[in-house]
Amino acid sequence: MQNNLGRAKELLPTIILTILSMVQALALELLWSKIEEGNHLWHFGLAAAVGWLQLLVMLMGILLIWVMYVNFVLRFTWLPAMEDTLIPFFIGLLEFAMIDLMGPNFLGIWFVLLGAVFIVVTLGSHLTLRQARRDSANDYFFNQVNPASWRDYTATIAVVALFCLCGLLLWLFDNNGLMSITALLLALGAMSYRFVQVKHFWMHSLGTESPEGNKV
Repeated sequence: MQNNLGRAKELLPTIILTILSMVQALALELLWSKIEEGNHLWHFGLAAAVGWLQLLVMLMGILLIWVMYVNFVLRFTWLPAMEDTLIPFFIGLLEFAMIDLMGPNFLGIWFVLLGAVFIVVTLGSHLTLRQARRDSANDYFFNQVNPASWRDYTATIAVVALFCLCGLLLWLFDNNGLMSITALLLALGAMSYRFVQVKHFWMHSLGTESPEGNKV
């Protein structure tokens, strides 16, 4: 039994990362197809600005999710639960739906799906880090970090609520161009801030920076 547990701890995180990498590669391929098919992207105007911003947000999201999971595999030893193995598939389904609905006509529902991606990724990272906390091999990190509470996820909840609000407003006002650009810039800002957080965590994983307020 101990041998099986050891093999699971050694292999499953890598398998999860491999599956996620395949999902993200497929998402990038679909995203490139959207660029090729998007005639409105190549005509100067508001529609092109909205389209390129949407593509940029989507690309940043794909890269951000992959870097986050690389961080976990690099940093921790843990025994994944069954739910951990399913998270990449849910992420993939949401990403594929978002790419399929890209365009000015479906921007409202697209923002709701973006909020759903944030929820699934946050849930996945919480499950992973909770499992990692139970492994004594990670005590050197978790001894410095308090267990997470709902208060630690208020920023994520606020971002998800903002995305859903943007989606509702864009649906009510028929995807107003200036409102679309504003909403996409907000999404881009949220992604950029999350990238900064992941970078700090990455640097700490390599031993070049101390943890700053990480709670899991």
